[in-house]
Amino acid sequence: MITPNPWRGDAAPAQNGQSALSPGAITLLVLAAVIVALGFARLPDTLLAIGVLLIGVFLAIVARICQARDQHLALCRLLGESARQRMR
Repeated sequence: MITPNPWRGDAAPAQNGQSALSPGAITLLVLAAVIVALGFARLPDTLLAIGVLLIGVFLAIVARICQARDQHLALCRLLGESARQRMR
């Protein structure tokens, strides 16, 4: 049987159907966004095209992080349901 780890904070959102990022992940994403914005502001005119591409890559990575979190919670929910069904 799969039991939720009481030391991790991701057990409650999976049971409630929510898909929020952890506070640590949000902090890191905000910090990364600030650094990307500062880096883009300091680019010379000749490198702006590369900067726009890199911002697109950054946004794609952030979107993938959010998608992975949703998929992880859905998988935990399914595993929990199948474990409960096997216990019956």
